[in-house]
Amino acid sequence: MTVSTLNLSIADIPVTLRLNNLDEPMRARLLERYAPFVAAAPSKAISIDVQVEPGPEYIQFEPAETWQIKNTVQAGRLEFESYMEKGWVDLTAGHGALTLRPKGDTENFLRVLYARQCLDHGALLLHASGVIRQGKGYVFFGPSGSGKTTISELSLDHTVLSDDLVIVKKCGRTCRVYGVPFRGDLPEAPRTNAEADLRGLFMLVKADEHRLAPVSAPEAVARLAACVPFVMSQPANAGRVAELCADMVASAPVFALHFRREAGFWSVIDELG
Repeated sequence: MTVSTLNLSIADIPVTLRLNNLDEPMRARLLERYAPFVAAAPSKAISIDVQVEPGPEYIQFEPAETWQIKNTVQAGRLEFESYMEKGWVDLTAGHGALTLRPKGDTENFLRVLYARQCLDHGALLLHASGVIRQGKGYVFFGPSGSGKTTISELSLDHTVLSDDLVIVKKCGRTCRVYGVPFRGDLPEAPRTNAEADLRGLFMLVKADEHRLAPVSAPEAVARLAACVPFVMSQPANAGRVAELCADMVASAPVFALHFRREAGFWSVIDELG
């Protein structure tokens, strides 16, 4: 059995994948996808044994339903289940296992694991798009359909961190925004392990003109918390999420960005200085 190790560092949070019996095409896909986030073996990282095992779907797929990703944490143990993947992580001991069906993928498991790990590193995984422009980091958030992918598509001449998820981490008195390997509906945006100081948070509103409207701090915290996936179902996490959202709001201005489908929205952001 061939075993290879993939050491990942996303927002400086390490996770090691031990790829136990994956065939060469699957192994190659993972290596290509995560290449920008491969790092030297860390001294301390959560280690996940990944293996492929034939069998039926863990959850029967129904085309009309919302995509199901189940996760719970009990006594420090994270349990994960989706259609073609099932796994667990002992968060205290720092190890776990993920079993894939032959058509399975590591992506959703890693999203859930990083959402949980972020809380322990003073960070949040946000359902948002992120762009670095002229060395400054900007985050655009809102519910599905609000325009996160559109913003990213209109910003491809800058550094698109993701059109679906980004990590924002508290760093002293400031916050930084980090790229992740996770993508939504914009696969042409290259995956990039980039980061920048957070300079603005923008709640997206589709409109006929480009303009900014102020958002109060309490509303901004509530709207941002609503964009934190996977961890809010666990009541113990809610206070920590609110605290980190408040740190983000204190470190960067928050506006509602009313925009239409063309890149002129950057001109109103530039007016902020």
